Amino acid sequence: MSDETHDARHGWGRFRFRPLSVAMMAVVWVILWGSITPMIVVGGILCAYLITVVFPLPSIHWGGRFRPLWFISLAAHLLKDLVVSSVRILQLAFERKVNLNAGIIRVDLASDHDLYQVQVAQVISLVPGTVVVEVVRHPRRLYLHAIDLVGDDPVARIQAMVHRVESRVVHAFGSRGEIVAFEAELERLTEAERLKKLPVDEAPELEDDES
Repeated sequence: MSDETHDARHGWGRFRFRPLSVAMMAVVWVILWGSITPMIVVGGILCAYLITVVFPLPSIHWGGRFRPLWFISLAAHLLKDLVVSSVRILQLAFERKVNLNAGIIRVDLASDHDLYQVQVAQVISLVPGTVVVEVVRHPRRLYLHAIDLVGDDPVARIQAMVHRVESRVVHAFGSRGEIVAFEAELERLTEAERLKKLPVDEAPELEDDES
């Protein structure tokens, strides 16, 4: 733990007012109450500030850049996924014989940042029918519970969906270097998955080094 993080969590730094964190938690507080009154808003702000003091989190160093167009694309695709998934859930609810075809799917992420991993997990969990059940930091990996796993290679379909979400997140918030590294790692992961599906007789053979 760095000296800066230690001071923030154990010294006077923990009493610093963090407007973004307090605002986000206050919004959640108001939503839970279901109404907006001066008392509820003030109570949410005080409660949120108390949480940041009692349970301070280590700071996340973000060296990326916010790109509005990519953020709009991320939000638009999320809205589309919400509508499509909600309609599919509604169809499953009214079927006479319900078969969810559910399963747990592992997805290896191509980015290497706590912030992007959390954002991807949150976006995926917002979509009805998919929920992140476990987050692995090393290596970067998500385990998802998904339903409606039907059709040709449904596992690859879910993995591709997660990688599309991850791509939008990284392009919306990442630096140029992070985007280049993400695309290179994603290409490597895609090629590795392709090789796994090849028949044994078609898989590339490793040449023996002759010394």
